Amino acid sequence: MTATANTAPPRDTGKGLALPGLIVGLLTGFAAYGIAEFWIDGRDENALGITALFFTTTAAAAYLLLAERGAFLKAIGGAVFIAALLAPSDFFMARVAGADTNNLAEFPTLFWFFISRGLAAYLLVTLIKAGMTSGAPPAYAHVFFHGLTMPLIAGGAKLFAALALVLLFAWARLLKELDVNFFNDLFQEPWFLLPFLGAIGGLSIALMRGLQSVLGALQYVLLLLCRILMIITAVFTVTLLLVIALKGVALVFDRPYPSAWMMGLSLVGMLIFNGVYQNGEGGPPPLWLRIPTLITLIGFPVYTLIAFYAFWIRIDDYGLTPPRIAGLAVNGLIAAYSVVCFAGLATELNWRGKKWMPLVGSLNTVMAALWVLVLVTLASPLANPWAISAKSQYALIAGERIAIDEFDFGYMRFKLGKYGDRALEKMLTLDDHPEIEAIRAGVKRARSSKNYWEYQNVDLEPAPENDGGG
Repeated sequence: MTATANTAPPRDTGKGLALPGLIVGLLTGFAAYGIAEFWIDGRDENALGITALFFTTTAAAAYLLLAERGAFLKAIGGAVFIAALLAPSDFFMARVAGADTNNLAEFPTLFWFFISRGLAAYLLVTLIKAGMTSGAPPAYAHVFFHGLTMPLIAGGAKLFAALALVLLFAWARLLKELDVNFFNDLFQEPWFLLPFLGAIGGLSIALMRGLQSVLGALQYVLLLLCRILMIITAVFTVTLLLVIALKGVALVFDRPYPSAWMMGLSLVGMLIFNGVYQNGEGGPPPLWLRIPTLITLIGFPVYTLIAFYAFWIRIDDYGLTPPRIAGLAVNGLIAAYSVVCFAGLATELNWRGKKWMPLVGSLNTVMAALWVLVLVTLASPLANPWAISAKSQYALIAGERIAIDEFDFGYMRFKLGKYGDRALEKMLTLDDHPEIEAIRAGVKRARSSKNYWEYQNVDLEPAPENDGGG
C-alpha cells in the first residue's frame, strides 16, 4: 500500500487495548523498579542503567501508542526502533554529566531530557504511526492526524494517572485516620508504587485512545482556536514589521534575549499555521483567513534573520556556549521552515488552485524528520556542546578577539568540565600573546577557586565571624 493510495483521514479507535495496556504498563513499572533499585541506586557510574530505564519506558509508551487491535506484534518493531534511536543520546548525556556533575553547564542535559528528547520521541511516534496506517512514505493527512492526536492522548493519560495517584493516597490517608496504617505504608514502597503507576499509565493510554468523541471535540477546539489566533498573529506580524522598519532592529536588541523572543514568535506561528493548514487535503480557506495566513508566513524569515543576527553579535563578542549552540540549531530548523513557507507562498500564484499550498504537506513531513535528526545529533558526541564551546572560547583568547579582563576563565573551569580544563591548559602555551601574563593569572585564579561562585566573588570581603558578644 502506498501513501498516495490511502490519504483518507485515519482512525485511532484503541479498541482491545485496555488489557494489553494494563499488562504492558505493569511490567514496565516492575522493570523500572528493578533497574532503579538494583542497577542505578548506589552506583557511581550509572549511565548505562539510566539509558536502560529510558529505553524501557520509551519503548513501552511508544508501543501502546502504535499498537492496533489485531496488529499488536507489528508495533513492537517501531517501538523498539524509537527507543534504540534515542538510547545513544541518553547514554552520552548521562555519562558526560554524571562524570563531572559539578563542573559542567547543566543546560545540554536539561535540554535533552526535558525538552528535545520528548519532542523527538513525539515526532518519531507520529511518523511511524502514519507510515503504519498509510504506507511508506507516510501520507501527510495521516501525519497531521496522528501529530494532532498523540499529545491529546498523552496529556489525557497523564491526567488519568495523576487523578488515580491522588485518589490512592487520599484513600490511604483516610484509612490511616482510622488507624489502618498498612496501606499508607504500602503505597509509599517503590516496588508497589512504580508498577501501579505503570499499570495506570498503560491503561490510561488505552482508555484515551478509545475516547474518540472526546478526542474529536478537543481536535475541533484546537483547530478552531488556530483560526482565531491566526488573525491576531497576522495583526501582530504587521505591527512588529512596521515598528522594525521605522525604528530599526536595535529596538529588539535593547530587550533581553532577543533571539529567544524571535524564535518563540516563529515557533508559535508555525503551530498556528499548521492548525489552519490542517491535513493539506482541502481547498483554500475563506479570504478572511487566507490573507492573514500569507502575512504570517512572510514574517517567518524576518524573525529568523533577526534571531541569527542576535546570535552572531553575541558569539562574535563572547564565543559559543551550550545554550547558544542549541539556539543556533533550533533557529536553523526555523530557517529551514522558511523554505516551506516560500514553497507555500509560491503556489499562491495559482490563486484558484483546487488544493491549498500542495507542497507544504510533503515538506512538513520532511521537516519532522529533520527535527528528529538535529535534536538527536545535538545530544551526541558529534555535536558535543561542552567541547565545541571550549574550542570557541579558546579561539577568542588565541585570536585576541576579547580583552582578558572581560574573559570568564571561571566559566571554562566550572561549566565546561574537562574540555574547559584542556582549553585552559592550552592557553598557558600562548607565549606570543601580548597579554600572556594576564592569561596565566586568569587561569590561576580559576584553578585556585573552589567553585564558580567563589571565582565570581573573589573580591568580596568574607563575612565577619560572630564573636558571641552582645
